[in-house]
Amino acid sequence: MNRRILLLSLLTSTGVLVSNLSYAQLNLSQFGIGGANSSANGAAAATSGGAAQLLRSYVGANQQVLSGQSSLASAMGLGSAAGQAQQAAGLLNGTPSVSQLTQVGSTQQSLSQTLTQAFVQQGAGGSAAPVNKQAFTDGLTSLGKGVSQYSSLKSSLGGVGQMNPTALLQSGLNPQTAQTASYIAQSAPGQLQSLISTLSQAVQFASSHGISVPSIATSALKGGF
Repeated sequence: MNRRILLLSLLTSTGVLVSNLSYAQLNLSQFGIGGANSSANGAAAATSGGAAQLLRSYVGANQQVLSGQSSLASAMGLGSAAGQAQQAAGLLNGTPSVSQLTQVGSTQQSLSQTLTQAFVQQGAGGSAAPVNKQAFTDGLTSLGKGVSQYSSLKSSLGGVGQMNPTALLQSGLNPQTAQTASYIAQSAPGQLQSLISTLSQAVQFASSHGISVPSIATSALKGGF
């Protein structure tokens, strides 16, 4: 009889201990400590931080590119194109939306085409307007920095860039940030190739017209994803 009472007492004590441990673990989980929630919270925080860094880097690269395109356009006597570049740069203040980034990308592409046509016309003697050599060199410097920063986006993309919008949302990002990160991952490689082509043509034009070419412009041509 005494043995049965002792056995029941031990079982009851063990049950209470297990119950208390389970309760403690549950409370810790509610605060994101231990268990699957801790890993999920850590992944969400890492993804969120990576997306924020990606956006900052992308915006900085585009600001440099637009500054370079504006200077090159001014140097070639293209005041309207220079104004377009400055207007597009204004869209990058604060936290731009996907719509604003799309508009910036479209403006960059249009400016690249305008500059390329100007290089060809000037090279063929179709324009009598003198080129402002200092402004052109300044433009090469800014565009070279922008292209270099574009190339460095590869390290910022990482796992964030490889995730689709649904996966980004599931990681804990808000919808706008998830859409922005997805847009950058899809658009940046193509934009970089276009900008490298524009920079290459600008460097060739400068070399054939006695314009100083900064080292950042030539080294940026070696970049890419």
